[in-house]
Amino acid sequence: MNRPALFTFLALLTTAGGPRDGFSAPIDYAQSALGHEGVIVDVRSEAACRDGTLPGARCLPVTELVGPLGRLANVSGMLWLLGSAGLTGEEQVLVVGEKPEQTELMAGLLYIAGQRRVSVLVPPVTVAGAAGLRPGQPRSRTREVVYAAPVRDHRIILRDELRRLVAAEGAPPLMDGRSESEYWGQRVRGLRGGHLPGAQLLPAEAIADGAEGGAIPAFDETDRWVVYGHDAAEGLVYLARLVARGIEPVLYLEGWTGWASDGALPVDSLTFRDAPVPGISPVRSGGGGGLGSLLSVVALAGVGFAAVGFYVGRISAR
Repeated sequence: MNRPALFTFLALLTTAGGPRDGFSAPIDYAQSALGHEGVIVDVRSEAACRDGTLPGARCLPVTELVGPLGRLANVSGMLWLLGSAGLTGEEQVLVVGEKPEQTELMAGLLYIAGQRRVSVLVPPVTVAGAAGLRPGQPRSRTREVVYAAPVRDHRIILRDELRRLVAAEGAPPLMDGRSESEYWGQRVRGLRGGHLPGAQLLPAEAIADGAEGGAIPAFDETDRWVVYGHDAAEGLVYLARLVARGIEPVLYLEGWTGWASDGALPVDSLTFRDAPVPGISPVRSGGGGGLGSLLSVVALAGVGFAAVGFYVGRISAR
């Protein structure tokens, strides 16, 4: 989808309507913490939370649920951590922090975990609580309560199932939440560039809270939209933004990194990362190569001739 087509698509989605009639989104955005009667969860580091947060907030750093490279804690570990923060799944949770990508990530995690209702505080916590911050309460090192909400595992799709859906006729709408340059393979953050076959581009940035001209797609539950981001972390942020707009799709949790890592899976607009051979300087065309480039070429040629000579010698000796 080219840029004009993308904007036309977003415009059509915007005019198509918003949340379904009578539907109350499990995730929403709040401009203030005033009037909130549930649990407040601060997703910043424990040190920052203990240094000062909204009165009564619990410290639950999102980094305890999401590790390096966007990897998530296993389900049992995640539910244990939520219970250690005093959550059962029935509360209304207000998620606060400094960065939207962290607060929305926590909102997406809580949604998948089955939390009844989640609100995301839009202003940074240090701004919203400027009138008076208090030390946050660290989560317990043991489980305080049992997190008992049923996990929304029906909102997750695995790679093998998605592969079958993509190959089948009448596949559900597939939405790519990455940037336009990643969608077309101009920017490669995985082993391959491009997008899933038939996927439409709907960048997460286009539906961010407060985004100019943010689209509110019309959604029919029977469509069973499938969406994905770059990885699990970015996919959960994308999911949270869609759910807040009345759309409850199915998330391919691995994201593009998972799909691109399997060379047997089909890709549209396929590209590859240009990676130099370790220890060998790339040869540049058009002058300016210098002695180093020439020596690299000579060295490679020497290795090639040596290999050929060795092979011919083996044949002659037989």
